[in-house]
Amino acid sequence: MRKWLIRVGVTILPIAVLVIGGLTWDALDYQTSTGYLSGNNSTSVPAGWPGNTVDQKGRFMDEHNPFLPKTLDLLRWQLGSNQFEAEKRSDRYKLEVKDPTDFLASNEDGIIWLGHASFYIRLNGVGMLTDPVFGEPFPINRFVAVPSPLDSIRHVDYVLLSHDHRDHMDETTLRAVAVRFPNAAFLGGLRSEDVLSEWTTSTNSVATAGWFQKFATRNEAVGIYFLPVRHWSRRSLFDTNWRLWGGYVIQSEKATIYFGGDSGYGQHYRETAELFPNIDFFLIGIGAYEPRWFMEPNHNNPSYAIKAFQDAGAQTLVPMHYGTFDLSDEPPGQPLKYLLSKAAESGIRDRVRTLAINESISIQ
Repeated sequence: MRKWLIRVGVTILPIAVLVIGGLTWDALDYQTSTGYLSGNNSTSVPAGWPGNTVDQKGRFMDEHNPFLPKTLDLLRWQLGSNQFEAEKRSDRYKLEVKDPTDFLASNEDGIIWLGHASFYIRLNGVGMLTDPVFGEPFPINRFVAVPSPLDSIRHVDYVLLSHDHRDHMDETTLRAVAVRFPNAAFLGGLRSEDVLSEWTTSTNSVATAGWFQKFATRNEAVGIYFLPVRHWSRRSLFDTNWRLWGGYVIQSEKATIYFGGDSGYGQHYRETAELFPNIDFFLIGIGAYEPRWFMEPNHNNPSYAIKAFQDAGAQTLVPMHYGTFDLSDEPPGQPLKYLLSKAAESGIRDRVRTLAINESISIQ
């Protein structure tokens, strides 16, 4: 009996220490603005942007919507009940997975959805991947299996990374992309170079930028801008908000594409419209939004995704970040159903372009 108690104690004690330590840290932690940080190799738009706010610990901080994750909130969510549990268990919705070979083998400009927040975009012949995740990043479960398209992609000039969460910045995938495309440039928010430089080859380049900054790209056929979103970052226990999160605008004379990464609703969509008033394709997340009390600061639900689309004055809404990974409480089929219903109510159903995984949109 005594040995059994010792074994139980050895198992439980470290967990208890981590939980108590996390709760204590959360109770004492806060953010207050102490200065700004900006990229050295990027051009700010508009001119005069002072840079991203950093707090007293050097962490990035959104002055409009400051956010630090709380251990108590995470435990409350994970240990609490799910109002959608029965519906989620019975939901048989699965995204269709098509064969991407024809588009990937062509020279056609367009956008192909690879699942979750992963797209392959070809614009003016420039090939770009956004938040590529091919496989199963631990500890995330998939709703639908998707074969890796990596062997079918002919070229990648840029890899655009919105933030460091593991369902967006996957080490295994990025290492594979770097080996397959040793001349690709990896782009991310400020301080992302610490992991990207480690995961890429000696011939890949890595560049980072702050909000409202344009990357110094080697190809003038496209302009790539890093823009604010309402989110946060962390890969381990002690790097919360150390790397900057954001979205992208990709622009050429043929089209302007907005890639929203992860975000809750905020004023940044109106700010984006002021800088880029003619967005053709608005790629925005619509899933991982329940429970709202926990997810609202960081993930739009479909209703807010439509509001963001309208704020941005964009032409075509392309939903993403749903139906691929099991990240939240809502059933997998709910986000798209909810989006299409709200779009019809708002009179914009004909401006929503839904995609199967590996389905593409042509850009003429």
